[in-house]
Amino acid sequence: MRLLHTYGILLVLFQLTGCFNDSIYKKDESSPEFLPREYYRKHISLSEAGVSTASSLAEQMKREIKKDKFIKRAVVVKKEGKYVVAIQMKSYHYKKADLLSKKYKQTWEEQWKIPIEITFNPEEYRKVERELATKK
Repeated sequence: MRLLHTYGILLVLFQLTGCFNDSIYKKDESSPEFLPREYYRKHISLSEAGVSTASSLAEQMKREIKKDKFIKRAVVVKKEGKYVVAIQMKSYHYKKADLLSKKYKQTWEEQWKIPIEITFNPEEYRKVERELATKK
């Protein structure tokens, strides 16, 4: 009988401390995940806080150009009223660089009505990358 009382008390303690899946602290699927000790923080979405999630034109250009399978890396910098796009091609695809350059330059200038300079020269890429690193 004493063993039955002990198991009963343990069962109640486990239920009270939330050690079972059906704990009293149920979460909805829409509720945010919190780290330990974050349960008291109020969850605010970015839109509620008034933070804009729209990306800049340079980020949009970079995302679009990185989708191309021949391009390894890209850096976009706004410089003196024009956008400089430095692109690092994948190995053995530098012959396609001129074609890609004309294609992107034409579509972006028509789409956004801004001057764009595209370079595939590795030296120019490193120079623009250093420029971007010093700006931050």
